[in-house]
Amino acid sequence: MLAVLEAFAVIAVIIVVGMVAGRSNVLGDNARMVLNRVAFHVGVPALLLLSLADSAPGQVFSMPLLVSALTTLVMFGVFFVIAVTLRRRDRADATIGAWAASWVNSGNLGIPLSAYVLGSTTEVSALIVFQTVVLVPLGVAVINSAGRDGGSVGAQIRGLATNPIIVGSAIGMLLALTGVTLPRAIHQPLELLADLAIPTVLLAFGIALVSERGRDDRDSRVDLWLAVVFKVLVMPALAYVLARWVFGLSPEQTAIATVLAALPAAQNLNTYAAVFARGEALARNATLITTLASVPVIALIAYLLGL
Repeated sequence: MLAVLEAFAVIAVIIVVGMVAGRSNVLGDNARMVLNRVAFHVGVPALLLLSLADSAPGQVFSMPLLVSALTTLVMFGVFFVIAVTLRRRDRADATIGAWAASWVNSGNLGIPLSAYVLGSTTEVSALIVFQTVVLVPLGVAVINSAGRDGGSVGAQIRGLATNPIIVGSAIGMLLALTGVTLPRAIHQPLELLADLAIPTVLLAFGIALVSERGRDDRDSRVDLWLAVVFKVLVMPALAYVLARWVFGLSPEQTAIATVLAALPAAQNLNTYAAVFARGEALARNATLITTLASVPVIALIAYLLGL
């Protein structure tokens, strides 16, 4: 329980600093967008490039990763179908909601939680790889297809090829697979840039909490609470079922897969929503609510599964 609270406390402090900065407006009127763009175009690509480049492919692929991957894709797909068919949302807005229901905070929360609660960061690093290589490009492709150039295959390919997140991930994966090590003259500057990722995302999130909320009517709240229930309750339950009764994983591996699935919605979701100007209220509220709700859920899972 203490480890869970400790990991969440680190994030809460930075978010509160962002709220204070937003309320006092010391960073200016466009601070949130600037921070989000810094994260999207500089910090997060550098972080993902290094995370992938420094990983060992043989340690990444495991049974807990298989469970995490299946769980993530099922949650993304089910929410997306519900949003498009029953809720009548367009593909871009449905993607933001589907990300909120499936994209876990594996970086700034998952890594410290894994270190404190699970005693290893290998599994969460593997999840970062999967989300970076599969889930993010999948969502970006769908959002791009919903734009004005959605009918052009060439436009969609150009959108993916010029997306800094995908470019950074592709370079990092290529370095990992080939075993090429970056020289210190390149690695160290990238480390400094990567250090921008988490604080800029959290500061921007804190500013968003005290800024204009925009349209958030009763109808859109249905999407929000559907995403929250999927993320906080349904996703860890599905991971547990798959790990224990479908794949027959060991108790330790089952616990790892379940805890990872119970992580809240990724803070990076806010950056994507802001950059693409779609579903910003849903992204902001989903990350806040799932972060608060996941504290007792993860603590309960850790207690019940003997972590």
